[in-house]
Amino acid sequence: MERRIWLANAHKIRVVLHVVASANLGYALYYDYMYVELPALAVELRLEPPMGGKFKYLTFLTGLLQTGYYLLALGQDLCRLRALRQLRDYLLASFVVPLALTVSVTFWTLCAINRESIYPPFLDVVYPKWLNRTMHCYVVIYALLELCTTAHRYPKRGKGYAGLAAVMGCYLIWLHLVHYWTGIWIYPFLDALVGPLRLCFFALIVALSFGYYRLGEHVNCVLWDNGR
Repeated sequence: MERRIWLANAHKIRVVLHVVASANLGYALYYDYMYVELPALAVELRLEPPMGGKFKYLTFLTGLLQTGYYLLALGQDLCRLRALRQLRDYLLASFVVPLALTVSVTFWTLCAINRESIYPPFLDVVYPKWLNRTMHCYVVIYALLELCTTAHRYPKRGKGYAGLAAVMGCYLIWLHLVHYWTGIWIYPFLDALVGPLRLCFFALIVALSFGYYRLGEHVNCVLWDNGR
């Protein structure tokens, strides 16, 4: 009985979630892009590469993807098209859940180890706390709520892994290209990691992202009986 009541109200809950998530993340991206700017001194001190703008940060790129996903999911709520549903399910499985967890867990873990290495205190002046919470916390909350309120048909694991591997691989290439062209790592803590240790760090992050994929798949299976 309780499950039937939940399913009867799930559509309304989904619509509210998708409206709130897309509006919150969309505004956060707009504010970040328009108003958050490091002082020119940061570039002079080689704390930030002088290229790529916001699009060199995985947090910002993930925010763009998440916003696009929730807008698409809202479109599916309203139109109920099979093509939209298939795209929605693939994006959730391969990108939304794994990248939200990758960004959040990595950021807060590095902050706990050494905040200076990833988020120096001076950033509090230019990067508001609400924006930090939105980009590094709420993305995970929204992704978990999405898993709980919407049944998704996960793709075959090979296809899901392929999409995630492509995104992670492209970002690592982009990160190394920025370093090659500017001599500056996007994230300052990478300077402190010697070659083999840096490779181990990248391998760990990629491996964890696939673990997050499996976690999302498992949660979806437990809650929705394989999405049926």
